[in-house]
Amino acid sequence: MTLETSNRTRPFAAGCVALIIVAFLALATAGILVSLAVQGFFDRHEPPSDEVLAKKAGLTEYRLRDAAGDGSLTAKEITYAVGDARWSRAPDEKAVRIMVTYPADDGSARGCYQFTLQQPLNNHTVVNSARLADCHSGLS
Repeated sequence: MTLETSNRTRPFAAGCVALIIVAFLALATAGILVSLAVQGFFDRHEPPSDEVLAKKAGLTEYRLRDAAGDGSLTAKEITYAVGDARWSRAPDEKAVRIMVTYPADDGSARGCYQFTLQQPLNNHTVVNSARLADCHSGLS
């Protein structure tokens, strides 16, 4: 037996310390990046009101097209399609016209759209939408 001490314990201990330091730095970097990403998420600007109205109108158009697929369009289906907006319906022989007034989030302004569904209503019904310059006061 030799009385020499082995040098294996020193590099092993130094490697463990280095690994702990690298792991700590990696976690700190990840924490900083996540913190910056979350801050950026909450600092987003609100979308313009015209964009919000256009998205609401697009959703209404989709829902009306879906509801007309069975050949009829009930008041309940229209109410679901327009959501929290007020609406009125003007059917005739050639088309169903639905006027919708969307309330603004702040209550100060509103946007109006007219949706036209050509008769007969079926799976292939085309829904045309147009933004109106002024809103009608007789909406339900």
